[in-house]
Amino acid sequence: MLAAIACSGSPTPESQTSSGLLVNLPQDEAPHDAGIEWWYFNGLFTDDLGQEYSYHYVTFQSEAMESAVPHLLQASLGVHSSGKHMTGEKIILDTFSADAVGIDIAVNGWEMLGDGEFYSLEFDLDEYALDLKAIPVRPPILHQDGLVNLGPAGDTFYYSRTRLDTTGSITVAGEQREITGVSWMDHQWGDVIGQQVGWDWASVQLDDGSDLMAVMVWNPANREPFSGYATLVSPDGTTSTLEQPDVSITSIETWTSPVTGIKYPSGWKIDISSLNLSLELKPVLLNSEFAGSRYTPAAYWEGEVRVVGTREGKDVTGRGFVELVGYDPTQLDSPADPALYPRR
Repeated sequence: MLAAIACSGSPTPESQTSSGLLVNLPQDEAPHDAGIEWWYFNGLFTDDLGQEYSYHYVTFQSEAMESAVPHLLQASLGVHSSGKHMTGEKIILDTFSADAVGIDIAVNGWEMLGDGEFYSLEFDLDEYALDLKAIPVRPPILHQDGLVNLGPAGDTFYYSRTRLDTTGSITVAGEQREITGVSWMDHQWGDVIGQQVGWDWASVQLDDGSDLMAVMVWNPANREPFSGYATLVSPDGTTSTLEQPDVSITSIETWTSPVTGIKYPSGWKIDISSLNLSLELKPVLLNSEFAGSRYTPAAYWEGEVRVVGTREGKDVTGRGFVELVGYDPTQLDSPADPALYPRR
């Protein structure tokens, strides 16, 4: 989820643990002394009146500045019944704790707390306030054995918790409503060479119990791909790692933001030939742009999608999220402040 990456260095052999794994859980749920790190959630939930919502919520941690560690929290909420899409952000300077067991950030009513077994997510946007509790229902998955490539930018450590039962409440104009739903969680960190990148990224939760993460990373100057890969979790928990060129992500249409004038792809096809998997992703809210940040100049698109397709000849349906980074041409001219927010 980064509009730009502006750090230095690269992952070192010391990052590999004594277990032989590049990512060692639950220890690696906690913050790292890294150039950039983020904990990211997206999800779909329904309130007790049958109203449907989607959200994304992320905390970015940058390199420490002496004893202070900058954090940027960003969130969006889509109200499907009205088509409303809201965004917001908070910042905080915190301290790095070597004894931490997970993410634990709170600022002005926003909270992100969790250790891999339980997460508490709180934020408010306009007249909406959310208090979500999320519990993973399947083991975490390591992408590319836990270390993924961002082309010239370098490598980052990366794992996901692909299904989290989500409960809690949404307060609308002072009225509290109970909610239920499902969420997705990503955790990624590393020291990477200063280099702007773009990507088309998707998380998909299919109704047959399969979960998919697919991404294409590319150069925003010419749209040439640096890397592409996918991870599929089958209903029985079996994990498949897919490499480019087996993974294809193509757009069906385009959508132009009335706020920024940026043209984004809108509607996507994901094809993985080796698995006989073909999916079509349709955005729920076309206007799901995150623009106007005070801390990262470039805009990005982040929104809920409905999924239909086939797997091994059988029809499948589901839901997911798509994130589009690198389509804002200002990203090349005015990258995010590396002292505060070097985004995914």
